[in-house]
Amino acid sequence: MQNFTQTMVLVKRVGLCIILLIFQPLLAESIEANNFTNIEQEQRYLSLINEIRCPVCQGQSIGGSNASLAKDLREKVRTLLTAQKTDDQIRRYMVDRYGDFVVFKPPVNKSTYLLWYAPFAFLLFGIFFFIRSFKHKKNTQLPAIDTSKAKDLLK
Repeated sequence: MQNFTQTMVLVKRVGLCIILLIFQPLLAESIEANNFTNIEQEQRYLSLINEIRCPVCQGQSIGGSNASLAKDLREKVRTLLTAQKTDDQIRRYMVDRYGDFVVFKPPVNKSTYLLWYAPFAFLLFGIFFFIRSFKHKKNTQLPAIDTSKAKDLLK
């Protein structure tokens, strides 16, 4: 009987550990988002960390990355927010330090003209060649086929 009781206690402990492991991500709170004095700062923080690209991950925002640099950048954004910096000042700080690549919406300047205007140029070239191909097909007549030779061969 004592062996059965010990087994049941062990099963309950293992079950509790499994339940805690399963529901831990749901119960975890963001440490970073709880250090603000008001909800506006927290919303600005969440917005900014989703607008700034992680220099290490290159495809993720610093809000979605677990890289150590992303954690440092999130902390820097939090520090700048609590220091009453504006969103533009925070973005400018990140761009000055890491370049235009760090923001998902890079500014229009000499180094980003190609990035901003190349899609429109390709679209215009595509439309031009599409229209040109239709005009070319319209003006081209198919040559008349002489079927008498084919009939002779079939006989």
